[in-house]
Amino acid sequence: MKVVLVSYSGTSASILKDRMSAWARANLIEAEIIISPLSGLDEEQEDVDIVLVGPQVRCALASVRERVAADIPVLAVDTRDFGMAKGDRVMQEAIAEIERYRNQIVK
Repeated sequence: MKVVLVSYSGTSASILKDRMSAWARANLIEAEIIISPLSGLDEEQEDVDIVLVGPQVRCALASVRERVAADIPVLAVDTRDFGMAKGDRVMQEAIAEIERYRNQIVK
């Protein structure tokens, strides 16, 4: 599973990334989580399963959706989950969104 986390500042995003990675390892899920600034999003799309948008760049959510391939889901991370670095909740939401998105495409 490859996740791109779009964030304005890398500091809080790196804490969340570490907790997301820890949850994935504990649940035997192979996950690569990449932090990307909004300007670098175009370079980080190869084999991506989902793009998560942090609260700092949520205002650019529509722009992110336009820049990401149609077969990749884009999800805004809950502000509280991001701020409290709830990696477990963010990963569970990401996995659920990937499944919802894939089920929509199949129908």
